[in-house]
Amino acid sequence: MSNIIEVKNLYKEYDNGLISALKDINLTLQEGKIYALTGASGCGKSTLLNLIGGLDVPTKGSVLYYGKALDEVGNLDLFRRDFIGYVFQFHHLIPVLTLSENVQSALLSDKSISNIQRKERASSLLKEMGLEFRLDSFASEVSGGERQRGAIARALVNNPKVILADEPTGNVDSKTAQLILAKLQKYLKQSAKCILIATHDMNVSAIADTIIEMKDAKIVSVTENLSKF
Repeated sequence: MSNIIEVKNLYKEYDNGLISALKDINLTLQEGKIYALTGASGCGKSTLLNLIGGLDVPTKGSVLYYGKALDEVGNLDLFRRDFIGYVFQFHHLIPVLTLSENVQSALLSDKSISNIQRKERASSLLKEMGLEFRLDSFASEVSGGERQRGAIARALVNNPKVILADEPTGNVDSKTAQLILAKLQKYLKQSAKCILIATHDMNVSAIADTIIEMKDAKIVSVTENLSKF
């Protein structure tokens, strides 16, 4: 398997160094694997996701994709659009747009895709998420679980190489959580992707190939999930 992401000597500090959110993080993520990022709230999981995804910049250290550092990428917005899919804990859908429009919004900057293609791609993913009767419902009108499933569809619509998910099952019922995890597993099997999930959910850890445990802004263990083999 090829390495997609390498994190090298990564530090993140706030308030002029008074707060250390990450301390000397080193990590390698490979194609074709699901990683569960675990640890207590406040240990640095979300900060690490944000730095890997280019949503924030490190105080020191680097994040590399296929050997190229993020700070060397010319157009970071374009890179994120083409390479990374985000799933946030609180979905971040636009309430005045329909679920279909929310998913299509992730494709708007790609001028090679027609309006019809955008709509068809969004509809297909939403149907796979069990939302075929909610395509034209506003995000403000559907349940929390339906919003989160819509957010999963939005994250996948660009066919990204990397999925970064922050507590994707944290605010949904068990049935919706199972559907979300099944969809992520299916997506991984379709091609050589990489999925990193920050989670407290033991069901997420159960499907992960590798479990990364954080404590006090550091990675304290990286363990292969032998029950999957």
